[in-house]
Amino acid sequence: MRDRRRRDMFEDIFEEIDEMLGNMLNSRLEAGEGANGEPMVWGFSMTQRGDEPPEIREFGNVDLRSATGLPDELAAYSQQIEGGMRKPLIDIMEAEDSLHVVVEMPGVSKKDITLDSNGTTLDIRALTEDRKYSEHVELPAKVLPDSAEATYKNGVLEVIFQYDKSDNRSIKVS
Repeated sequence: MRDRRRRDMFEDIFEEIDEMLGNMLNSRLEAGEGANGEPMVWGFSMTQRGDEPPEIREFGNVDLRSATGLPDELAAYSQQIEGGMRKPLIDIMEAEDSLHVVVEMPGVSKKDITLDSNGTTLDIRALTEDRKYSEHVELPAKVLPDSAEATYKNGVLEVIFQYDKSDNRSIKVS
C-alpha cells in the first residue's frame, strides 16, 4: 500500500511538471518569443552545506512565474527576468582561505563583463548585442571586495575572494 501511495505521489509530481512545461512552451510560442532562433533555457542548481537547508538557484532566460502560472505564494521564489536577460549558472565553493564563485556565461568577452561587490553580495552583468546576463548573488560569507581576482576563459568566469576576517575575535576562557 505504501509503495502505491509513493508511486502515485511521483506520478502526480511528474504530471505537474509536464503540465508546467507544456504551459511554458505554449505561452512562449503564442507570444512569439523563441521564434527569433534564440533557445529557451531554464534550469536550476542545488547546493547543500552541512545541515543547512538546500539552496536552489534558477538560471536561463525563461521566467517560469509568468510562463507556468505559479501560485502567488510560489511566485515569490522566482525572480523577474528582464527582457532577453539570462541568469547564468553559478557555483560557489568555500575553500579554507578563499571563496570561489564560478559563473558560466558563454558568448561574451571579458570586456563585456561588469562585477560589483560590497563584501556580502556579488552583482554580475555581461551585455553584448547577442547575449545578456545578469545575476545578484548573496555570498555565504563576508569577503574582501578589493581582494577579488577574476578570470574569464572559454565562457567560464571565476572570481576568487579572500575572506574578511576582521570581525573575528579571540575569546579568553576563564
